[in-house]
Amino acid sequence: MKDLSRRMFLGVSVGAVSALSGAETALAAPAQQKCVADYRALPVQPTYLTVDCASRRNFQLYRKNTDYLGLAGAVSMTAVRGRQGSFEGGNLFLFPWLKPKGQGLARLWGAVAPTSATAYMSAGPIPNAALPVDEYFCNFVIEAPATMFIGFQVDVPYSRLESRFDWFTTVDKLADGKGVGIDWTSSNLNNGWFAGSRYIPKTDQCGGSTWRKLIIAGLNQAASAAAC
Repeated sequence: MKDLSRRMFLGVSVGAVSALSGAETALAAPAQQKCVADYRALPVQPTYLTVDCASRRNFQLYRKNTDYLGLAGAVSMTAVRGRQGSFEGGNLFLFPWLKPKGQGLARLWGAVAPTSATAYMSAGPIPNAALPVDEYFCNFVIEAPATMFIGFQVDVPYSRLESRFDWFTTVDKLADGKGVGIDWTSSNLNNGWFAGSRYIPKTDQCGGSTWRKLIIAGLNQAASAAAC
């Protein structure tokens, strides 16, 4: 489904949503898998996430262009080194990807890629959603091992129908007074950390509810703070 987001797919019909629900449930949490016990440099339940300057700038860029951009989200689960820099465990990353409406526009979007917590460089948005955008960010933007991250997406708030599902959350208002929708699913990043679940659990399973709260708090930081 090239350039087709989960939101678009779910919007096709109620029947399609119901079918996806069964498929996601079947894949969610294989009984034979366990939570990751070794979080190495990152405590199992940290009290907060750091938000690098690039991610703050990218969030502000997204706010001005919600028709054209979504945000890939990732959290480093340990200290990681990529080609563009080194990052501590527990950092929240946000990076824009182009929705179909934005792909035909020849413009400089002003996206930036982090090279440290305070430094960044210019970078083009992820061109589409043909590949999972969280993995694209890890593999091609910061060029760090994707297995060391958990992933999610940020977009405009979800409909009432979409919000019924455990892998979607609508936050009505962040610090800037506007809401967001969070898709807690990652095709390949989350299952290794959350007992096989492809979405960050809303329950206490593997600390899923804690991770959700930390990420939402990090989004509040990105929404409230001026770009670095």
